[in-house]
Amino acid sequence: MTPQKSAGGKAGSVVDSELRLILDLKEKLPKQVSVRELKAKLRGDENPLNVVLVQEIQRYNILLDVLEVQLAQLESGVQGLTVISTDLELVQGALREGKVPKAWSFCFFSLKPLSSWVGDLNVRYKFFESWSLKGMPFTFWAGAFTYPTGFTTALLQRFSRKASGAPIDRLEFEF
Repeated sequence: MTPQKSAGGKAGSVVDSELRLILDLKEKLPKQVSVRELKAKLRGDENPLNVVLVQEIQRYNILLDVLEVQLAQLESGVQGLTVISTDLELVQGALREGKVPKAWSFCFFSLKPLSSWVGDLNVRYKFFESWSLKGMPFTFWAGAFTYPTGFTTALLQRFSRKASGAPIDRLEFEF
């Protein structure tokens, strides 16, 4: 039961700053795209890139679910309403240092500090949200994909399914 470090000896200011950070993070999280509605919208369209879109949104939604749950639990714990678990303590420590908690880094690789990472998460998610609302883009941001190999495979499948397309096992990318 060691006390946490406080700024200037005022424990209240540490709690207040942590609560402000948690609320700020919760506010900055993007609203989730409904996978159910997206699947209904894409029903009947056999484009392999649609499968990639649904899978990417599912992966990001899992990350957003983890963020929402952990931030809500941490908010409750910082207020003294619930006990902070060991896992949440690690999240709290990372947030205090301005780092991305290890528990949040499973979706995409990034070395950015927390504030930049949240902005990057929003931009990545907006790319897929826009694709789901407006249709397939003319250009793709390869860095936004959590699993870029799935995207490139879907491109090969799409080309090979054309009437003039070559068999998929004969297609390859050159860089």
